Amino acid sequence: MRIQILDYQVGPHTFRMVKPSDFNIFKALPSLIPFITTIDTTQKVIFETEIDDDETTTKRTITKTPDDICFNWEDADCIIRPLPHSSHLVSITPRKSGKNYWMECNDNFRQCFIHLPACRTETPAPENETNFVLNNFLMMLYAFNAARHHTLLMHASVVATETGKGYLFLGKSGTGKSTHTGLWLQQFSDCHLLNDDNPIVHVDSLGKQATVFGSPWSGKTPCYRKESMTVGAFVRLEQAPQNEIEQERAAHAFATLLPSCSCLKQNKEIYNAIVATVTELATLAPVYHLKCLPDREATELCRKTVEG
Repeated sequence: MRIQILDYQVGPHTFRMVKPSDFNIFKALPSLIPFITTIDTTQKVIFETEIDDDETTTKRTITKTPDDICFNWEDADCIIRPLPHSSHLVSITPRKSGKNYWMECNDNFRQCFIHLPACRTETPAPENETNFVLNNFLMMLYAFNAARHHTLLMHASVVATETGKGYLFLGKSGTGKSTHTGLWLQQFSDCHLLNDDNPIVHVDSLGKQATVFGSPWSGKTPCYRKESMTVGAFVRLEQAPQNEIEQERAAHAFATLLPSCSCLKQNKEIYNAIVATVTELATLAPVYHLKCLPDREATELCRKTVEG
């Protein structure tokens, strides 16, 4: 089988993909195109994944074990199963089709094999389903591996300003992150959207600066920018009948930031690394709590406060 090797730089890190040469990754995941890079093949990558079309892996039957980590992910059932010698078996099963897609991971998620038999069969799964699975496998791998390098994949919407600052809006689904971001874009001509769902936040090796990056993962909003900004502030949104904002102290700031990070609590190495980075962030960048209405006054109050 002929293969193609592609490298992607996402945030401050690079990962490598090895795929069948006739699998059109550019059509499957156009969101990755801005992040293609060329590096020396001896350069270290944070993870490497190989895509194959092995039909036998989808015929596995899964019997849950006590060690399985089970969770829901956008109308799909996901399982991460720890195996001996720092290996893991990961499955994503979209509920619509009920088809199992598998990823085998060695060296604690650093070396992985993604099985996508639909990529070359005569009766493939719906194209968007295969792309959804591949996209989410890659997002998991990036989150798990980048965590070891002071880098977090966060659930947030980010506005960038001409001052070089990025402002991250946090909150549970339905709290109005995208709405608030949209109001910033409507009202302030010097702003643009950096990412609408999964930006990357990195703390430098000296622990003195936090940077937010665009990513290939932006939820339902197609915004895939390969650019970065200094973190200006984090803002936790809460719907309320009036507009008011206050800065949180360090302990509350930590509690605000941690739930917004993609993490695997059951893996102590990865989780401890995330906690350490969040602890740094809570002191490096201000964290605010904005109780607000979805209106112009809320955005004006927010911007005036976070920019000081």
